[in-house]
Amino acid sequence: MKLILNEWRKYLSKSTYTIVMPLILLFVYIFYYGGIYLAVSKSDTTITPEESDKIFIWGMTICYYYSNYIAILMASNTLSTEISSGTIKFILTRPYQRYKILLAKIGSIILFMPVLQILSAIGVLLLQLLATAHLPEFNAILKTVVLFIALSLVVTIFYSSLALLLSTFTSSTAFITAFCFIYYFFADSLWKIINLRYFDLSPDSLIYKLSPLNANNYLIELIKNIYFQSLDVDKDLYITFTANIVYTCILFLIAVMIFRRRDISLAN
Repeated sequence: MKLILNEWRKYLSKSTYTIVMPLILLFVYIFYYGGIYLAVSKSDTTITPEESDKIFIWGMTICYYYSNYIAILMASNTLSTEISSGTIKFILTRPYQRYKILLAKIGSIILFMPVLQILSAIGVLLLQLLATAHLPEFNAILKTVVLFIALSLVVTIFYSSLALLLSTFTSSTAFITAFCFIYYFFADSLWKIINLRYFDLSPDSLIYKLSPLNANNYLIELIKNIYFQSLDVDKDLYITFTANIVYTCILFLIAVMIFRRRDISLAN
């Protein structure tokens, strides 16, 4: 816990995380809700509860995609420069093995995402109240916030493990960041090309769906379909969720094993 708190102190001391990124998100929300306010003020009809729920969902969707970018940036920047001046000062006063410090960094990133989603939900509700004078139903608020927290955690945990593994091979922040973003945007498309060229698997087959290049995006797609299309939870969700856990654990364990072998404990 002390290691995690130390990481949070370092995040809060950086203007990028405390000023720049929140301001960017705020400007996007002002533009979004400003447009809604203009549309509502020029319309003679009142907003229905269903429309109010949709406005809130789209507001949280903006935060979800933005938080994914932040998670990838935080993971790639933090884990590629694990021996920072702040970390060195900390282990000089309280000696810890390096892999434990890395675990704390991952934990702090993972915990940061739910906090961001909750704070964004509060901001979205306030802006929506100002723009439309209506709030969504409480059940819709709770369900939407829980959904996007779950989706953010899926993305954050996977890409933190991926960035951690990459950091064992290179300390280049630019390379790790670029690799993670390319994987985020193009992994499933790359898998479609590879499958079409070499394997010719059916897109409906379990092997195709659970490919390491496709499983993470497929899990997110399943969760979204269950929420937005009111589909029943089927075995595909559990199987894909398990596959994602396995892939994440493999990345994580390989990285930790490498770091433990390289570990230099200043306590000794």
